[in-house]
Amino acid sequence: MAQVVCSSLCVFHTTQSFRWRALYDTRTFLPLSNKGRLLYVSAKIDGASSGFGDKQQIRYRDIVRNTVVYSMPASSSTQTCKPKTYPPNMWGDDFIFSLVKRNEETMDDNEKRVEKLVREIKEKFNSMEEGEISPSAYDTAWVARVPAIDGSHQPHFPHTLKWIIDNQLWDGSWGEESVFLASDRILNTLACVISLTIWNTSKIHVDRGLDFIRRHAEQMMEEILGNGTSKAFETVFPPMLNEAKSLGLDVDAALFKQISERRDVNMKAISVERLHNAPSGALYYLEGVQDIVDWKIILNLQSKDGSFLGSPASTACAFLHTGDKKCLEFLTSLLSKFKDHAPCMYPVDICERLRAVDNVERLGIDRYFQTEIKQALDYVFRYWEERGIGFGRESVVPDIDCTATGLRLLRLHGYNVSSDVLENIKADQLYDGGPSDMLSLYRCSQINFPEETLMREASAVAKAYLSQCIRSNRFSHELAIRKDLRGEIQHAVDYPWHMNLPRLMARNYMDQFAPNHSWMEKTVYQMPNVSDEKFLQLAKLDFNRVQALHQMEILEVTRWYRDCGFNQLTFTRHRPVEIYFTAAVVMFEPEYSACRIAYTKAACIAVILDDLYDAHSSLDQVNLFTEAVKRWDLSLLHCLPAHMKICYLGLYKTVNELGQQALEAQGRDVHRYLRSVWEDLLSATAKEAEWADAKYVPPLKEYLENGKVSVALATLILNSIFFTGEPLPDNLLRQLDFRAPFLHLVCLTARLMNDARTFTDERDRGELASCIQCYRGEHPELTEEEALNYLFDFNQDSLIELSYEFLKPGVVPKCYRKLLFDTARAAQLFYKNKDGFGMSAQEMQDHITKFLFESVL
Repeated sequence: MAQVVCSSLCVFHTTQSFRWRALYDTRTFLPLSNKGRLLYVSAKIDGASSGFGDKQQIRYRDIVRNTVVYSMPASSSTQTCKPKTYPPNMWGDDFIFSLVKRNEETMDDNEKRVEKLVREIKEKFNSMEEGEISPSAYDTAWVARVPAIDGSHQPHFPHTLKWIIDNQLWDGSWGEESVFLASDRILNTLACVISLTIWNTSKIHVDRGLDFIRRHAEQMMEEILGNGTSKAFETVFPPMLNEAKSLGLDVDAALFKQISERRDVNMKAISVERLHNAPSGALYYLEGVQDIVDWKIILNLQSKDGSFLGSPASTACAFLHTGDKKCLEFLTSLLSKFKDHAPCMYPVDICERLRAVDNVERLGIDRYFQTEIKQALDYVFRYWEERGIGFGRESVVPDIDCTATGLRLLRLHGYNVSSDVLENIKADQLYDGGPSDMLSLYRCSQINFPEETLMREASAVAKAYLSQCIRSNRFSHELAIRKDLRGEIQHAVDYPWHMNLPRLMARNYMDQFAPNHSWMEKTVYQMPNVSDEKFLQLAKLDFNRVQALHQMEILEVTRWYRDCGFNQLTFTRHRPVEIYFTAAVVMFEPEYSACRIAYTKAACIAVILDDLYDAHSSLDQVNLFTEAVKRWDLSLLHCLPAHMKICYLGLYKTVNELGQQALEAQGRDVHRYLRSVWEDLLSATAKEAEWADAKYVPPLKEYLENGKVSVALATLILNSIFFTGEPLPDNLLRQLDFRAPFLHLVCLTARLMNDARTFTDERDRGELASCIQCYRGEHPELTEEEALNYLFDFNQDSLIELSYEFLKPGVVPKCYRKLLFDTARAAQLFYKNKDGFGMSAQEMQDHITKFLFESVL
């Protein structure tokens, strides 16, 4: 029995007024809690219309004495479905109100630190020219071999010999001191020992180097047999062993027999004709294939800057064989910059810019550097070619990592780049890269547009490769130089782009980002402008500052939830924190606070009304509530049971507030538009209740047309879209609501995943209509699993269309496109494996805790 409580004592505590057109009076009294809280509504209402032109008073008071209880008969209709049961809310009010607010003094101090770091990182971007890269002892040793051109039997670059002597490490080796990889150290050391021997200098350094090689030979072989090594290493190392032997150096080549055997296999795979006729990766390590090179012909493949793929070692080797003037000019120019040493490749201007942009975006600090990012990507796009790009602008051979990263970043930022570039990479057999290359290819392949079969193929190849890496726990030599390569790969496979929201990616990448990160070509190298610790420092400070703001907003939402009386409802999922989490990962930036609050309030009400209509109201009550919303009429409150009154008044008050706030934000009245959004949602939800009551399973097309609305994402988006800070005239709004394809795809993909994860539970409760059941109704020959597979494929195709809508050129500001697209991604995340929203799955709890409540240390 629904109850109405009246009291003769008028002790008012709060008052909120709205203006109404006066036609007739009505008074309604209803309970809002079991603590004696009473709502008294006095209004003059036009039952057919409503808005800010009407007058109304809503007052709260405490019930003290003279209380009378009246009973109102409930509807005779029965519930159409069994009630749902949900686990308790993990984040109760006590926890929420215990959140510690950040000290203002600390926040001010953090603000100054953030500003300082932003300035310093901007300076790094603005100082980028040819690229900064660490010394390579291996390449320096090759440059040191070049004899003086005046025939004086002296090195042409004598300061390189001094660098070699000065930079021998304490253990007798040469190489990157911060990273120990036995194969890398031995390759660098052998190159330096040979150069010192050629010039008959510093025997003590030679002896110490040979001693290191002997002591670590077995360790190197175990390392290579366990994790492998690069093709470049396998190609250049055996010839150097032979050269060392010819110089009388005591290196037991027999210990390295297996590497020589691998080189023999690699050499058989090289087409001598193709080596001389077309640019290939072999140009990077000509010093390893000297025995098959026609040096006169190979000069035709020289880069414009005189180098061979920017490799000092390869270029020095070519000069030793040809005396080519352009080779010497490249080496001379190189030493004029680096003074006494050479890097493993140069220039690295393209690679440096791409990796720096990628890092600030993956760390979630890109909003500070929008100008710098555009300048960097403009530079990359200037040198973009259909065949792809390499580490430097002069590279004549594309690099899979640079090309895949470039394609991904350029496409995400609106540059017109074709995926056909992957055809050239595939033709050059560069799909046969290492884990890092394949990880870049996999990330790139997900920024896919309709009809791009090559991107799908690349995605399948890369995912299979990466999955095999995880299963076999073999990540090659890269595992030794990359902080958490396995974790990066696992995260990329588990959370592909359509469910990997930027803020979650940032939080995860903070754990994986390694200051002074190292990469591997022939030798290990570092790029200081790319992996600077300042990137991580700024990311952590920014994350904690924004998290503090989010926690304050959670407090605000929680108070609103209680003030509406929603926490007294026993039939619904109380998930304000999970809902706020969705809003925060979709639009996390501080300037979108009002958008997040509106999004969360709308979503909370949508969840409550979904539960209300699903199993806690009769069909008559559903229709009455829907009619009350359409009429926006408080006079119908007396016809509703108590729990529905709470729902109605919460909706009524919140939509009116949002309408007023939107009027102030946009300068135009959208109150009627907001009401129509809720009317559409409740009409769609009511139709589903009618289907359930009639045990009706509609055709899939009819179901999806209704389901795209009832899934409620449009309601959340269209109630919050007016609060991004950007003007939203109707010509833009019509491109973002159901008058255009974008929102249709957002809601379609959410409905497909929602049904895929919840249809068995819903069916057990008596709800027969779902995507799966509707499709099987049209295709009775299919099993449930086959129907699910079809819908997963349908969802994937729809996500690809959604990507195009998000990234296609147009006039819609990015903040609006991001709101829609990331809402769709959030839905994919919530329904990744099960109903992570309704059931608060452990995986989702972990995400929420890490994102909203745990500071980054």
